[in-house]
Amino acid sequence: MRKINFRPIFYSAVAFVFALIFARQIFDFSVVHILFSIFVFACLFVFCQKQKCLKRFALILCVFIIGIAYYFVGFYSFMGKDYKEKVFVNARVCAIYEGTGYKILTLDDVEINGEAKNFNVSLSISGNFQIDLGNIILFESKLNKVELFTEDGYKSYYYKNNTPYKSSSNLEDIVIKEGYLKLDEKIRQYFTNFLNNYLSKDISGLITTVMFGDETSLNPEIDNAYMDSGMAHLLAVSGMHIVLIVTFVSYFLNKTNLKKWLKFLLMFLFVFFFTYLCDFTPSIVRALVMSLIFSMSQVVGKKYDKLNSIGLCAILILLFKPLYVFDAGFLLSFACVFCIFTLTKPLQKTFAKLKLNYKFSSSLALVTSVQIGLIPILTVYNNNFNIFSLAINLLCVPFFEFAFILTFVLVPVCMILPFLSFLLQILELMFATVTLFANYVGSLSWANLPLYKFNDILVITSYMAIFICSKFINLKAKQKTIICCFVLSFGFLCTFVIGLS
Repeated sequence: MRKINFRPIFYSAVAFVFALIFARQIFDFSVVHILFSIFVFACLFVFCQKQKCLKRFALILCVFIIGIAYYFVGFYSFMGKDYKEKVFVNARVCAIYEGTGYKILTLDDVEINGEAKNFNVSLSISGNFQIDLGNIILFESKLNKVELFTEDGYKSYYYKNNTPYKSSSNLEDIVIKEGYLKLDEKIRQYFTNFLNNYLSKDISGLITTVMFGDETSLNPEIDNAYMDSGMAHLLAVSGMHIVLIVTFVSYFLNKTNLKKWLKFLLMFLFVFFFTYLCDFTPSIVRALVMSLIFSMSQVVGKKYDKLNSIGLCAILILLFKPLYVFDAGFLLSFACVFCIFTLTKPLQKTFAKLKLNYKFSSSLALVTSVQIGLIPILTVYNNNFNIFSLAINLLCVPFFEFAFILTFVLVPVCMILPFLSFLLQILELMFATVTLFANYVGSLSWANLPLYKFNDILVITSYMAIFICSKFINLKAKQKTIICCFVLSFGFLCTFVIGLS
């Protein structure tokens, strides 16, 4: 029996991600990263030689090399040409960030010197003034290239929104005209305005964020409370949304006598439209592709392979947007799903030995898997971990999921039948209750433990150890423990050497 059941799509995706993350360091001649890569592939070569599967090793190595080259394709295709002189810009406002005494606008449908462009521009304007989504902006200024990688970290917002240039201008030097809203903007705005009529502004903004991932109306204090309590993942549009929507829609489709392919088509159209409303964020695209793979496997009668499906999702997204590999939302989304697939069943068996209730042990295993999946990446972006994170997630996640489903059903019904809008107070109560818990737990400063800040090597070795512990590696518990300790020790050693340098 093979110690590892080879899944070509999954392992190719891992090699591709590995290459994209390490490409910058390798070409900057980071000795530690180069030696780490050589050591990993040397161990892989020895293993594949013993297992007599060198063709698989060759496939993974080729994908790794292609991934390194593809990083630069993605980077330089994002960066545009230099504009050394001032240019005249005509564009539409598609996003607004309001700071103290200034606004930062993201502009799409950009025309530069009368020539249409396929990228967006970020414009910073000082002063307090009224501007609306969809307004047309005309100004003359110099365009500066965005630096994606700085000492403060990766500027994912610019890459996600295809914004390679930023500029600044005085209010008196710009012209603001009436414009237009696109379909997704109209729907989101109508949704928000409707909720504002019946709910408090804080809860209305929270629900809009939960439904569409639009954080422009989210109270920063609420955002910080969910972050500090370890429940920030509930605010991100993610696989939870797609799973709940697919489950809800499937329930009604299965009541019909439609053919499987027609049900699949209707499901695809419904989920795709929702993904469009969420502006195709990486986490929601990942969930969309995985749900479609699962649905397609049922239509064609093929077995659904979890690891290959998550690998295929990663490859498809990164082929279009390779630098998404540095985006926190992308990483957290895939890390959580990876840990759910690899750790939930082993943890469930462990909790079952404690003679816990089956449903409770299942929920505990799922939430624990998600928390384990979050920690390595959160240490890169956040240096604290709330000790009550697991408990509050176990308590609030099912309640929050029910509130989301109720929102998905109740809001459209109330839009059609306004006399039922008093029922929206149920949503106010439910979301306010979860937020109250988040505020309380997040305010407990003594409950926030400082975390050791991980770097890319330590993050990778952490997930390698998690994978080794899973059912996908056919080794005895003692062997897994020894290998995991070695992998993590090697990761910490590399991190220590990088710190010295």
